[in-house]
Amino acid sequence: MHTDVLIIGAGPTGLVLALWLTKLGVKVRVVDKTAEPGTTSRALAVHARTLELYRQLDLADFVVEHGHKVPAVNLWVKGEPAARLPFVTVGEDLTAYPFLHIFPQDQHERLLIERLEKLGVAVERRTELIRFTDKGDRVTASLRGPDGHVEDCEAAYIAGCDGARSLVRESLGTGLRRLISCSASSPPLSYSSLKR
Repeated sequence: MHTDVLIIGAGPTGLVLALWLTKLGVKVRVVDKTAEPGTTSRALAVHARTLELYRQLDLADFVVEHGHKVPAVNLWVKGEPAARLPFVTVGEDLTAYPFLHIFPQDQHERLLIERLEKLGVAVERRTELIRFTDKGDRVTASLRGPDGHVEDCEAAYIAGCDGARSLVRESLGTGLRRLISCSASSPPLSYSSLKR
């Protein structure tokens, strides 16, 4: 099988990438080793910049309508109120979304999957990346499907959106502690150099 971009991981990052690329006319294939979307949330907050991106994908109104605006955070020390941080006007002169917004990750995933399905893209569940090889002009990936059968998939690009233990990042030597530079001619930035 051949695709333009093989996306490994169907969490919010992989799903948003798939949605964006699909809307641009890029053929994607999304695989995830889990049997189903998440049923709990590992992330709650949606920030202004995410909502601005979502506005371009026609998602922002739904997320705002079905989420919860956080007007403030109360800080407590030893059982006593210490401070209240208002968020109502944070960034009001910078964005259309000047607030902290709660929209749980599991709901996010369901929304993104639904939108992708409307565009003809289905997440292939219980499908795991075993290995991949960079052939210069393409990537060949070996994928194990739900029945245990291994198939090869060729893609122009592979995107490692499979979390902290990403086989893609591990294979490239970038891991979670390293960042890939935007310029192919620049060396990767190390995480330790960013902590200064």
